[in-house]
Amino acid sequence: MTTSVRARLWKFSVQPNPDGTSDVVATEVGQGPLPVALSRLVHINALACDTRKIVDPRVRDHEVALLLSYLTSSTPGAPLTADVPALLASSGHISRFVAEAAGLGVMTAASECLLGWSEGDALHSFDVLPGHLVKQYGGGGVRPDLLFQLGTGPLAGEARGRRRTSTKKLFPGKETPEQRRRLLQLAEWSTAHAGHAYFMSWVWIGHAGVGVDIFLPAADGLDSGVDRSWIEEPGHAVWDIRAERRRDAYREAPAGPATDEEDDDTGAGGPLLHSLPTDVGAPSLREELERAEARTDAALTRRFETNGEVEGQVGGVLVRGRWVAADRLGPATHEVLLGVLAHRLPEPAVRRTRSARREQALDTHLNGRLLTVVRRIGEGRPTWDRITADLLETP
Repeated sequence: MTTSVRARLWKFSVQPNPDGTSDVVATEVGQGPLPVALSRLVHINALACDTRKIVDPRVRDHEVALLLSYLTSSTPGAPLTADVPALLASSGHISRFVAEAAGLGVMTAASECLLGWSEGDALHSFDVLPGHLVKQYGGGGVRPDLLFQLGTGPLAGEARGRRRTSTKKLFPGKETPEQRRRLLQLAEWSTAHAGHAYFMSWVWIGHAGVGVDIFLPAADGLDSGVDRSWIEEPGHAVWDIRAERRRDAYREAPAGPATDEEDDDTGAGGPLLHSLPTDVGAPSLREELERAEARTDAALTRRFETNGEVEGQVGGVLVRGRWVAADRLGPATHEVLLGVLAHRLPEPAVRRTRSARREQALDTHLNGRLLTVVRRIGEGRPTWDRITADLLETP
């Protein structure tokens, strides 16, 4: 039941000026429908909590129900949409939660579709890095959002979410000052962390639907190796984002009132990204990530032992969980199964490829021991055999 968002892919470069300011030049590569699943939006949000709190199902159940009360997909394969009137009527902190959670999920889908990250690879939130990773990256200041472990090394991802008050277009016609500032901040963070690889996604939620701008730095070479099979239209736009004044690169400008042609910024502003010198290429980084996974496993074991409303098996491994209805704004349109495996799948288990899973028409996500399944109300709950068939290749 994979849905999609309209995506624009950009490559950009940062060009320093003699006066100490910097310009950003972004070139549109192309655009098209980027596959993304509701189960991913739900699943990734759980990673942004402290591992010690994963064991409290009440909190996660509430967040899941709230998030999918705002975000939905009318039919399998249809574009992701949002209840925009409800979103615009909500308080700022609630709308920020929805936009930021959507941004994290869409960014993770982009990392899988474009850059080769897979569900079995390590993934951490910069907000709640384990102590040994804090030593690597620093624990204060504004940072990227997620840390992906690719075969080529660690990749930092920045996810931003904004509401579009304009009812006419999915994307704005030109770049925003906030985008330029964030790209400059990320570039400086990367430089301070030994040229750390990074990218940025910028999700737009409005009456015209849900879209995302994905920015890849040309200097990293990420844009040259991405999968472009989803692109339907070649890009034509070039944004030459000129620096206005030196202080613009170091602090956020006050937000002005939103009009029907402007956008309401739901992302948090902040100072320049925290820059602590770090040798992220050190051989010990992968070991540190593995240690973080071990801590998460311990927390999930505690969650498994207290999470027994629904029980079944995936690939021969026992799963316990619960179904949660997304009914915070009215009758539920979706229901979500949140499950924890007794242990990780055995090594011989072979996961289905992304394309093969789309053919199954079931919205599931398994990362480590966390299982998420989303179903539309009225379709019937999938059997455990069907969930297993969607996730794993049968012998």
